[in-house]
Amino acid sequence: MSPSTNLLSAAPTAARILFACALLLVTPRIVVAGAWLMPPGAGQIIAGTAFSGSARAFDAQGRLVPVPSYQKFELGAYVEYGLTDWATLVATPSYDRISQPAPAVPYSGIGQSGLGARFGLYHTDALVFSAQGLLASPGASFNGNLQPHRAASLDLRAMAGYNFTLGAAAAFLDAEAAYRLYAQAQPGEWKFDVTFGVRPIANWLVLMQSFGSLQPGQAEGFPQSWWEKLQGSVVYDFNSVWSAQIGVFMTVAGKNTGRELGPVGAIWYKF
Repeated sequence: MSPSTNLLSAAPTAARILFACALLLVTPRIVVAGAWLMPPGAGQIIAGTAFSGSARAFDAQGRLVPVPSYQKFELGAYVEYGLTDWATLVATPSYDRISQPAPAVPYSGIGQSGLGARFGLYHTDALVFSAQGLLASPGASFNGNLQPHRAASLDLRAMAGYNFTLGAAAAFLDAEAAYRLYAQAQPGEWKFDVTFGVRPIANWLVLMQSFGSLQPGQAEGFPQSWWEKLQGSVVYDFNSVWSAQIGVFMTVAGKNTGRELGPVGAIWYKF
């Protein structure tokens, strides 16, 4: 029996997709998969988009300060396939378009697209532990002074998930910690992501998510920084194959980073 069998039987469509990809996206760059693995031979494709814009950023003291207005459009897909009982393949192609007045440099091209795998370490009916590694292409980043050339990276992630009930509602909690190593002597980042999900009524899933990043080192063009983003969204399943997600996210605090605010949406397909 898989670690999410009890919860999946109570929520057999969107929740099944969710538990394979509990942290769908803040924006469609390298997405962070949930701790649960896909069954062998099963897979899913999630196509998502996000829009954001701001005229403010968090400075070196964490205060919001005016910056030239910028806009960001992101389009991405999340693809995963259950290879064995203990391994799930993951691919995350993405496209970014970021515009900002000179002297900042606009960017239009491949986002941080990734390819890798998630491996199961331990599971019970309620609890699961896994590890994931993703190799990612170069992509854009924004820290209040657009840096369009984030180097290629390796994301190494430890993951834990827990199924439970909240009254009569099926619920889950997913927590993840990762370190992202960048090429070209760019400073690495710690990542901390938490997702809480609950299904209050049939066909509806409510998600509350927190995404954090800490870059303790620095290099030219990449000062020490950190940020915290919150996202709320709902997932509606039309049937056992198709679902849709809509929500909103915002950078609520940070240092040397842009404040992002905007909607997100995604279409989920399970096969």
